[in-house]
Amino acid sequence: MLATPSALDLLEPADHAAVQACAEGMRGGGEATHRLTLASGRTVRLRCAPVEGVEGALVDILPEQEGRRGTRGPGPTEGRPLLVVGEPGSGRTTEARRAVGPGAVVLDATDVVRQGERAWAASLVELLEAEGPAVVVENVQLLSERLTSLLARCLRGVRRETVLTVTPGDHLDGAHAPLVALCGARHDLVPLRRRRHDIPGLAQRMLAETSGTGPRRLTVDSSRVLAAQPWPGNLAELRRVVQAVARTRSAGDIIPSDLPASYREAPAPTSPFRQAEREIIVEAIKAAGGNKRQAARALGMSRSTLYNRMHALHIH
Repeated sequence: MLATPSALDLLEPADHAAVQACAEGMRGGGEATHRLTLASGRTVRLRCAPVEGVEGALVDILPEQEGRRGTRGPGPTEGRPLLVVGEPGSGRTTEARRAVGPGAVVLDATDVVRQGERAWAASLVELLEAEGPAVVVENVQLLSERLTSLLARCLRGVRRETVLTVTPGDHLDGAHAPLVALCGARHDLVPLRRRRHDIPGLAQRMLAETSGTGPRRLTVDSSRVLAAQPWPGNLAELRRVVQAVARTRSAGDIIPSDLPASYREAPAPTSPFRQAEREIIVEAIKAAGGNKRQAARALGMSRSTLYNRMHALHIH
């Protein structure tokens, strides 16, 4: 329920779902504050407080201070690189480019297989031992021990702005710990599943960027369904879904039935405890390379218990 006419004027349909996601995110806790960018581009703060005696929340919409707009994220400091850590699809490349600006040279560790270690290493040394524009080294989690040592040596004397992008995991405390130690700043990207209140606005902006014959708008129901999805592929997965919708509807309101079949229904609501348990199990399986026996051992449970929990939490 919107208590004032100004709230009605301020919020678009996608914003309604975002506000609801913020309010639902404080279940089981006390007052919470979120920073939200509305569909209009305006940034506000949402102060959510539980209402005693009912399953509801009071949400105050507060204007964001103008001084926070347009601020640049953390970048390399005093010649020491920036480390951008995030899951696949979470926007590591976008964040890296934003930190150093346009014109950066990109060296991707996924090219090692195609180029060979020797050729890739030569490119790395040539870039980092000379002066020039910023360098972004992508996917350093794929580097071998030899290439990791070489990159660490180059970073100690680097003369240009440098950003490394990497996935989270135990390797940051193990094989790639030397690179982490050499970075003067670190930015950990939050997975999309933990930013439910951002999803409606992100989806609407992605939709606006696609071509079409007329204006298109996600309805409140569509925005709520999208906000409730787990999004293991993060921003990249969301963008694929939005592009699929754009191909089937060129104008008008987008309702849940317009979404791809596997995204038309919101998952059943669950408790924060079950959500945390699900994420821990998923991460353990990922860290074990899909080996369920190894994941169960790491979690301190039997393999049969792990399979039972996977079934209960709809982990496939």
